[in-house]
Amino acid sequence: MCPPELSGLSSTSSSVTKNTPRSARRRSIGRDSSSKSRRNSNQISPTSMIFRNLLIMEEDLRNQAREQKKLRWQYTGFLSCLAGVAAFSIYELYFSDVVVKGVYRFFLQFTICFISITLVLFHLSGQYKRTIVIPRRFFASTNKGIRQFNLRLVKVHSSWDENLTDMIRFTMNAFSDSNIWLCEEILTFWKPIVLLRFWHSVKLRCQPRIGAIDVKIVLNPRAFSAEIREGWEIYRDEFWAREGARRRKTVNEAKS
Repeated sequence: MCPPELSGLSSTSSSVTKNTPRSARRRSIGRDSSSKSRRNSNQISPTSMIFRNLLIMEEDLRNQAREQKKLRWQYTGFLSCLAGVAAFSIYELYFSDVVVKGVYRFFLQFTICFISITLVLFHLSGQYKRTIVIPRRFFASTNKGIRQFNLRLVKVHSSWDENLTDMIRFTMNAFSDSNIWLCEEILTFWKPIVLLRFWHSVKLRCQPRIGAIDVKIVLNPRAFSAEIREGWEIYRDEFWAREGARRRKTVNEAKS
């Protein structure tokens, strides 16, 4: 049992400890950080948040559209090759002026049977629907799903000069990559620094276009005003302009 004086002294010392400048600084720092976080969260307007979410959804839909297009073209080419080989075999067997005999005739008959069975199994397994039909209906099914949000996914049709520029960019980018690899891996004994810098600069200038160049999200005019739709277009263009500058800077830093 401690005397009242000691108990009063201990309570006084504890109150003094709680009110030290260090604890006061901690509380002030905590209040400042919380107020800064609240200010940062309040600085982002609801419109900017909506536009940012739209940008994320648009990029995801763009990647899906590219994957579906690539899948459709791959399997369309595969089926076209099979159909071409089957047509050639049928022509050689039944429509050619030269009579086919022996092993060559057996090989052509086997090819026709093999391709026919492959096409039937390809259709019955559902691969035709998954790789040809569904990618062809991608825009219709996507727009049916996002119609409730008053949004629409549309194709962006590029002009002939833009397509030509994209082709030149792609060709020069691949050519510069091959020359950079040649200078770094094969010509190591020479160390052509000047050539490396030149081809790195070519690669930097031939970066492909990014952004809404193939597909984009369009706001429904009946649900959104012209000001909001124009703001969405400006927000998207400014974002991809900054992103393009950032990617070029990244490539330039990696080069140096």
